[in-house]
Amino acid sequence: MGDEASVSVTYNPKTADVVTTGKDVLLRSGHLNQNGRKTRRDNPNIIYGVEERPPWVTVALMGLQHFSLSFSGCFAFPLIVAGPLCFNLDRELVNQLLGTSFFIAGVTTFLQAGFGTRLPIVQGSSAAFLIPAIVVSNLKGPCPPPITTNSTEDERQYVREVAFERMQELQGSICVASLVQFLLGFTGLVGLLLRFIRPITVATTLFLIGLPIITMASDACGTHWGISSLFMFVVILCSQFLDKYQIPLPRGNRLALFTFFPVNKQYTIFFQILIAVVVSWTLCLILTAVGAFPDDPTEYGYKARTDLYNDVIQESTWIRFPYPGQFGIPRVSFAAFLGMVTAVLASMIESVGDYYACALISELPPPPTHAVNRGVAMEGLGCLLGGLWGAPCGYTSYSNNVSAISLTKVASRVTVYFAAGVFVIAGIFYKFNAFCASMPEPVLGGIMGSTFGMVASIGFANLAFIKVNTSRNLFILGFALFLGMGVPDYLVKNPGAINTGVLILDQVLSVILGSNMFLGGLTACILDNLVRGTPEEKGLNWRKEMSGLTDDEAKEGAEDKTSYYDLPFGMKWIRRTYWTRYLPCSPTFTGFRKLHGVL
Repeated sequence: MGDEASVSVTYNPKTADVVTTGKDVLLRSGHLNQNGRKTRRDNPNIIYGVEERPPWVTVALMGLQHFSLSFSGCFAFPLIVAGPLCFNLDRELVNQLLGTSFFIAGVTTFLQAGFGTRLPIVQGSSAAFLIPAIVVSNLKGPCPPPITTNSTEDERQYVREVAFERMQELQGSICVASLVQFLLGFTGLVGLLLRFIRPITVATTLFLIGLPIITMASDACGTHWGISSLFMFVVILCSQFLDKYQIPLPRGNRLALFTFFPVNKQYTIFFQILIAVVVSWTLCLILTAVGAFPDDPTEYGYKARTDLYNDVIQESTWIRFPYPGQFGIPRVSFAAFLGMVTAVLASMIESVGDYYACALISELPPPPTHAVNRGVAMEGLGCLLGGLWGAPCGYTSYSNNVSAISLTKVASRVTVYFAAGVFVIAGIFYKFNAFCASMPEPVLGGIMGSTFGMVASIGFANLAFIKVNTSRNLFILGFALFLGMGVPDYLVKNPGAINTGVLILDQVLSVILGSNMFLGGLTACILDNLVRGTPEEKGLNWRKEMSGLTDDEAKEGAEDKTSYYDLPFGMKWIRRTYWTRYLPCSPTFTGFRKLHGVL
């Protein structure tokens, strides 16, 4: 008899229950979806699989959690770039920057989960774009004096012209660089590129992304170390010492309305940032009300006041829709383009690792080649939208949201759709953006101090896939870090060191040699491919090890891999159309002869 009529009866000795299985029964119980494919609800490691729809309460809670995990990056990164862009001279511009960042994060998250890898991954502002954006903005020289209540309309207009000019060049460079990422994914060349990028390159690049920004974090914390220390204390307390305490999570099960899971795990430090923000911001509010902070802007602790931007919050509108070209028409310069290309490549490498990690945690087979290609292409499209709309950073996959799936055991992509909707609403709700922009600076410093160190440490986590304690790898890693940290530091201390007599060449060299991650990552990549080494030293099988599956398990999962990574519509037409198998982004793509088996 066929599967539709087959039924088996088994006895569970632990519960003394008789369990009846079969397609009809499993469909009614929710263990099979409407396509007749097994769900993950019967897997103890996952409560709701990628294609399942949890109850709306669970969807809302998990979606809000995804939003809270990504909030710090989408909030802090634009505020950091706002300084070199001169946007911080006018708080109204900062509000627009935050609103655009949130809005595009929601759009790119929906594109990735819906049409990219189809994995429950959240997109957010990428730290890889920070250093190139700062270097490119600094080429324009110092910013004019900030706008005050006594500033004239001409002074305000001049500040906006300077800020818009810098933003337009940054937008144009992000747009063109994002096209490179889109083409790498759409044409399948990402597989060829990843052949030359291995763990030691990834580790060096990610470490150099996070390390230079720590100086900015210390400057912000220095406005009031007491408030910043309280923030970091709360983060450490919640993330490292309260992981044994449990809180209830609603489930759609009649016999168990609630399930308990730990408050936090080691890799979900970002979730506790909202708690730390509430505690430290509340203390700043109380101390401001009792007059504990000085009124003089030159005195220590002044920037911890919570009433510095009350007028900005009151005067801002409730609703504002971000739109393309709101800061002017993007312009492209070659030097800025090179800087953004380095950021795109670094962001792409990090995201591919997140794809494999998300599939492993979600109890799915490793993403096939076409899904990786499509994911990279969608990230490129998201960066393009960010450049057109005026987001100061490109977008990438957030690994902390992937870790949250292992915590909650809810891998449904519907929760990610909900998080995308919250991001879009946050970007449109202009009062919310103004309120976020009024955050006291030491609180912002606490966010930066708690997150940027994690970026660097995540980079070194990739070294677990290679044999580190060899003279080859120790030399490559040490020399790449030396160049990545030493050369940019020398250029900062000696502004006129690059002077070839050709302006455009000076700008190109300043961007390339001033980018820590590009110089260090490129050095590590070249040496790793030129210097002889064993497969264990080079980590040639690191993607297979990252997937956590054996060869037999990977082969077994490959049989139905297209079912989980199919597009949401048009699959019948794609399968019966012959030429779609030659498109690297098509679910029927089998791989080019030379690139087959790369990913």
